[in-house]
Amino acid sequence: MRLRSLVQWSAAALAGVLVFGACVAHGPDAIKRHLWWSGLGPVLPHETFPADCSLCHVGGNWQTLTQDFAFDHAQETGVELRGAHARAACLRCHNDRGPVMDFAARGCAGCHEDVHLAQLGSSCEDCHQEWSWQPEGQIALHRRTRFPLVGVHAVTSCQRCHEGAELGRFVPLDVECVSCHRDDLARATFPDHIALGYVDRCDRCHLPRTWDQAETDN
Repeated sequence: MRLRSLVQWSAAALAGVLVFGACVAHGPDAIKRHLWWSGLGPVLPHETFPADCSLCHVGGNWQTLTQDFAFDHAQETGVELRGAHARAACLRCHNDRGPVMDFAARGCAGCHEDVHLAQLGSSCEDCHQEWSWQPEGQIALHRRTRFPLVGVHAVTSCQRCHEGAELGRFVPLDVECVSCHRDDLARATFPDHIALGYVDRCDRCHLPRTWDQAETDN
């Protein structure tokens, strides 16, 4: 039993030395950050918090907050949390990555990965509302592009045109009809569109209400 205890103590001591060594190698700031985790201290610095831990935490289980715990984020910090932000766990923003203001200064990209690969700008609120982060008003927003969506195009799934749309990838596309409808053009043999040179300006005969047959806009 003593041998097992000695081995466990030695392993713990070695781990501590390694962590301390890594901290020293990265400077005093790294040492301070490491004291927030790994059992050496809280994940968040509590230097300015009340000394009575039981005001917020259940005694004997410091990971559980008291049932009557309340924190007015707007009053205490000057930053109001709305929608999904108000429902997020504190540690999603306040953790050992560093001061939260460093990330907030970068806007949405400070905390949220840009799955759109910088193709849709940095203003997430142009497409997403804060209550659920689901996109809304996409048809209206598409009217600002080189290819406004009308008729059957407006009810076509994004994936039909934008490969990777299910992952939030919307790389700009060629707006010529043949870019998406090359196979349809090849099948159009009555009359033979290719032989007659009907390979562009499809809207001269086809209207966006339906693509089943031609209908002139006269």
